[in-house]
Amino acid sequence: MTPHLPAVLAILLPLIPLSATANIYKWTDENGQVHFSDKKIENVKQEVIKPRKHKSDWSRYDISVEAIDTNLSNQELNKIVTDVNLVYEFYDRVLFFDFYKTVPVKVLVLKDKKAYYEHLRKRMGKEPSASYGIYFSQDNQIIVYIQEDRARTFRTIKHEVSHAITDTVTPYAQSWLNEGLAEQMETLTKVNGQLRITSHWENYRWVNPLKRHERLMDISTFLRLPNTRWRHAQRNGTAPLQAQAGQFLYFLLSTPVGKSFVIRLVHKLERGDRTHSYYLVDKDYIGGIRGLEINWRNWLSGETDKHINF
Repeated sequence: MTPHLPAVLAILLPLIPLSATANIYKWTDENGQVHFSDKKIENVKQEVIKPRKHKSDWSRYDISVEAIDTNLSNQELNKIVTDVNLVYEFYDRVLFFDFYKTVPVKVLVLKDKKAYYEHLRKRMGKEPSASYGIYFSQDNQIIVYIQEDRARTFRTIKHEVSHAITDTVTPYAQSWLNEGLAEQMETLTKVNGQLRITSHWENYRWVNPLKRHERLMDISTFLRLPNTRWRHAQRNGTAPLQAQAGQFLYFLLSTPVGKSFVIRLVHKLERGDRTHSYYLVDKDYIGGIRGLEINWRNWLSGETDKHINF
């Protein structure tokens, strides 16, 4: 095909959820706080929550992939579908999302960075911010480009799929939570039937020097940032907020207490609760905001490159 004619490839493939292998336990403590964990606790009355194994509504919609002026191999197309499935499975199995709404995934893959920014300028009518990919909620479209590190293209797609899910199911999520979860999806894999996230080396590269030089934003300030200010700071590069969000979510998901806090938070958002996350910490995180800050700092001082299995 001549370079003057766009090569367009489109596919429609079903997304099939994968069943879970481990039990998740739910219990209420003496203070009325609800906890979730994958560990059985002796002498505590726990309810076993089994992930849905029946066919649910969210398993029946399609993903469309369109590539312009670039070729995707069958292996790469299958990888996109597999990766999207993994992101849905994470939200379904780990965060217990109730997919009562359809979350369509339309992926547009452009040939290179130049074509990507030209496309965004035409669509947005202005100079876009620097990015590897973008999600437009108006038409549920994810736009990426083939990067020099081709594997990074597919990590970016997983990142943007996470945004598509949170935007549709929990539209009032704060930016730190939305972005932090998306950062985790970039490293999401499946090993021996278990979902796994690993350390995001770029986030580590940003956050660790700031921590060493005592320039890292404290968690109280971080959690209180409104979405508008958060996005403005991110666009203007005044702070590596995306990296901190990624590391902070990685920290939370690495401990039962933190994971339980994230699950409670997203479920409140899913039910339409617009309470600012900062004001939920004292109620939903053991030790409150002070305990969260201490645990976060201690975690940063230890080994932060271990993988987490779910």
